[in-house]
Amino acid sequence: MKKFILIFVCLLALLIPAQTETLAAHNDIHPSSNKKGITIILHKVYINGEVIEEIYINQHKTLGQVKKEFKGWKVIEENDDQIVLMKKINDLSPTLKSKGYLGINSNGVLNLYIGAPSGNNIIESFFQIDTNKLEVNKQKQLEKGIKISTKNHYDYLLHYLKEYERIVN
Repeated sequence: MKKFILIFVCLLALLIPAQTETLAAHNDIHPSSNKKGITIILHKVYINGEVIEEIYINQHKTLGQVKKEFKGWKVIEENDDQIVLMKKINDLSPTLKSKGYLGINSNGVLNLYIGAPSGNNIIESFFQIDTNKLEVNKQKQLEKGIKISTKNHYDYLLHYLKEYERIVN
C-alpha cells in the first residue's frame, strides 16, 4: 500500500507542473510580465433611462481588439489604460423588469415607480391623467400600481393611458 501511495504522489508531482505550464502557455500568461492591462468600462443605457456600468480589466487585449469585440458599442473615451463604451439597449432595465410599477399619485399624475407606488420611489413622471374619463377599475389599479415586466407591456400601457391625458389650456 505504501508503494502505491508513493507512486501516486510521484505521478501527481510530475503532472501538476505540466498542466500549469500548459495553462500558462494557452492563456499567454507570463509571470514576469508587468503589463497592467486595459480597463474596459461598459455603460448600458436602457429605454427607461437607467444606466448599468460594468467594469472589466483585461490584460490580454489591445484597444483595437476590444473595439472589434464590442463593434456595436459607441466609444465615449479612450486612452492607453482604459476604454469607455456605451450601448443603448432597446429594453427595460433589469431593475425595472423586476420591481417596476406604473401608477398615479393623488394628483392623477402617471409615474413610473421602483416598487409599489408611494411618494418617495418615483423614477419618472409622465403626464396627468383625467381620472373623470378613466374607468374606476383602471383608476384603482393605477392607485395600487400596475406591475411592469416587459417592454411591450410598458409601451402598451403608456399608449393606452395617453388617451386619458388631461390637457391643460
